[in-house]
Amino acid sequence: MRRFVAFATLVFSVALVHAQTPPPAPAQATPEFRTGTAVVLLDVIARDKKGRPVRDLDAGELQVFENDQRCEIRSFRFVESEATLEPGAAAVPAPVAPVEPAAVGARAGGLRAPFNLVTLVFDRMNLEDYRLAEKAARDFVEKGMDARTQAAVFTIGTRLGLLQPFTAEKEPLFAAIALATSGKDIKDPSLTARAQQASRDAAMASGLPVGGQQLPEVGDATQGTGERITSAQGRQPGVAPDDRGGEIKMRQWTAAALRMADSLQRQAEGQWSLYPLLALVKAQAPLAGRKTLLFFSPGVQAPPNLQDVFRTVVSEANRSNVSVYTVDTRGLQARGDINTSGAALREAATTSMTQQMKSASEATTVQEMQIQDTADSSLTLNVQQTLSDLAEGTGGFLIANANDFGSRVDRLAADIRGYYEIQYSPAVVSFDGGFRRISLKVARKDVVLQSRRGYFALPPSDQIVLPYEMPLFMALAAPAPPHDFAHQAAALHFAPGPDGTETVVLVEVPLAAVDFEIDRKKKIFGQRLTTLAVLKDAEGRVVERFSDEYPISGPVDQLEAAKQSNAVLRRVVPLASGKYTLETASQVKGTGKTSIERASFEIPAVGSGPQLSSLCLLRRADPLPADAPPSDDPFRYEGTHLVPHLAGPVSQAATPNLSFFARVYPAPGVEAPKLTLDFLRDGKVVGRAQPPVPAPDGSGRIAYVGGVPSGSFPPGAYEVRLTLAQGEEKATASTKFDLVP
Repeated sequence: MRRFVAFATLVFSVALVHAQTPPPAPAQATPEFRTGTAVVLLDVIARDKKGRPVRDLDAGELQVFENDQRCEIRSFRFVESEATLEPGAAAVPAPVAPVEPAAVGARAGGLRAPFNLVTLVFDRMNLEDYRLAEKAARDFVEKGMDARTQAAVFTIGTRLGLLQPFTAEKEPLFAAIALATSGKDIKDPSLTARAQQASRDAAMASGLPVGGQQLPEVGDATQGTGERITSAQGRQPGVAPDDRGGEIKMRQWTAAALRMADSLQRQAEGQWSLYPLLALVKAQAPLAGRKTLLFFSPGVQAPPNLQDVFRTVVSEANRSNVSVYTVDTRGLQARGDINTSGAALREAATTSMTQQMKSASEATTVQEMQIQDTADSSLTLNVQQTLSDLAEGTGGFLIANANDFGSRVDRLAADIRGYYEIQYSPAVVSFDGGFRRISLKVARKDVVLQSRRGYFALPPSDQIVLPYEMPLFMALAAPAPPHDFAHQAAALHFAPGPDGTETVVLVEVPLAAVDFEIDRKKKIFGQRLTTLAVLKDAEGRVVERFSDEYPISGPVDQLEAAKQSNAVLRRVVPLASGKYTLETASQVKGTGKTSIERASFEIPAVGSGPQLSSLCLLRRADPLPADAPPSDDPFRYEGTHLVPHLAGPVSQAATPNLSFFARVYPAPGVEAPKLTLDFLRDGKVVGRAQPPVPAPDGSGRIAYVGGVPSGSFPPGAYEVRLTLAQGEEKATASTKFDLVP
């Protein structure tokens, strides 16, 4: 997932303006970072003080700024769709590459737009919200659709659900809207399978050969309910034969969106609104035309720990040239957003005042430690404001505080049908991950401009990059990777399954290596740590990527105890058999100290015989609470959670017993399995044991935990090998460690 695409000369834009030659296949991309020529593309809406469209601006009347630095306008024109053309005017096919820039000083011409692409997205809401959402969506389809406009329908529930691919036909859209607002959770039992099928559909539309088993159709998002909106096979309804290139692009976009959503949602199942939105806007980058996302939602929570994700949604929408219009489906119902936000802010202020009145000897309370978090959170509790920020940051607007959205839908339709397109060159071209704030000035006093607010300066890529990940990728790509402190990483494989072998990726950063910032007045310490893990196959292609950001804080008197613990990144992913490389990067944000580690591992082929998991040296076993819920965690063992030792020397003095752990998957219907544990030094066996094999659990699997006194061996470098024998079949697993006094 998420591989960087490197170009000899990068042509970068907020809309990702592409050259005629397609980029290299993402699977073969490597994380390279280069600077190059930048061209930013903006869609701009101009209205007078009464809200009426202004269509006669000159380029000379506009100025564009990035971070308060004026930029050169290279192209300026007015783009209009078929509904605004003179009667009898001929439609034009959708271009697949940008046209040459027009003269800067010229008056905006009447260029006809390619497809207007509108993505209708329905977030989770209650039944009353669904009623308003359905009415607003139907109003848009009635008033906003013309011969050059195509719309698709998605839902956000427990999964991203596709109800209707892009079409210009109104009846399928009405049916999809009705289902999306029915109150049903459109569950997609296998988004991965649908992403694969969407890729097949895109290949079929492109005339490419498609093999393998046929998967469920993408359009059938209600599989098993008997309801079907449309088939994903064949030509899209409403697409003329001469627009075949546009159809292929739309199918490819659908496949890319589903693939991204699948991978992102595996990484963060809890963030149902923001991650699907991120996938939907990012995947539209290659598509030409006016791109609009109409988001129906009762509000989006974006607490401080999700602000990077929220800002990335805005940035990626702007880089993909997608304007987001949001609809607060709560209508006139008072939900107290402002009151809730104000109450949280007052709580932070009261706690701060109380803290200032305390003596130095009094203990610090939890509320005092969380003053800043409470204040920051108060700013994001107004979920309607989050909808407004999302819309206004991407060149759209919020539709809210009404039970009849008719007039606002009319304005939305007008925005889609006629807009200015500006291309400009930034004053500074640098892919440093910083935010580029965009502002516009117009010479006419009675004109109000509506456009995008800015974007993160990241290299062009077909994958999603969060701002805090940028320096980690740059560190991985550096000729001399930094190693300012030690951290440990490993990929441990377990049960084979239909999608691959269950593999647990672990990254541990000892907090002893972190330089914490100390606030003596508040009596707290704090720091932010970021970690990235990239899995590559034998050909160097990225197959998965994980990252996380850890805000670490607490009372000063607990600092030394905190330094004895680790920050842990843990993800589970199915992998096919073969050789892999795990690349990990960790960074202390306050100091910039960074560490890179690389390790190779292999996933064994799965056959009909017995199988062994990875063999782990254990660090400790943490007891679980008596009421801990059932779990498929492979490190669960008899009421404890086993913690593996990933790397580094093992002290005999601190570790009197060496304990090892593996899971055994015996072949059914064969004689009982046997285990042999060998200790090797310099390639020679220096110790051997044949431990008894525990009884299998209800699924037929066996958890093996065994050990020996560390004093049985002199200090040195060792390999421990576990062999499973069952009949004529054998399987082995091994691990290495250094034993020190």
